[in-house]
This record gives sequence, C-alpha cells and structure tokens, in this order.
Amino acid sequence: HHYQRALQITPDDADAHIHWGLALAQQGRLAEAIEHYRQALRINPGHADAQSNLLNAIRGLDRRK
Repeated sequence: HHYQRALQITPDDADAHIHWGLALAQQGRLAEAIEHYRQALRINPGHADAQSNLLNAIRGLDRRK
C-alpha cells in the first residue's frame, strides 16, 4: 500500500496516517484505523478529517458489540 510505504519514509505525516486509516477501515480493521487516526491527531491536533474519521471508526466498533 502506498500510504503504508509513505509512513515508513515519513512517520510524522498526518495525512498519510489518515489515508492508511481509511484503507484499514474499508477492510473492517477499525481498531487499527483508530490508532492511525489518533497518531494523526498527535501530529496535528486540529485535523478535522482525523477527528471525524476517528469518531466514525469508534462508532463503528461500538455497533459491532
């Protein structure tokens, strides 16, 4: 995956974490996606896409319970 490679090169790229999180979420790997959204927010705390995607992924996990 392109974003996974990007994170190996530049692990502090918030957008790469978000896009990799989206790819994981599409595969149903929500817990892993959440970690990438959280990492994006550690890098850029005000990133609206990361906040929105994190909330959606957490809601998705809650629906699975």
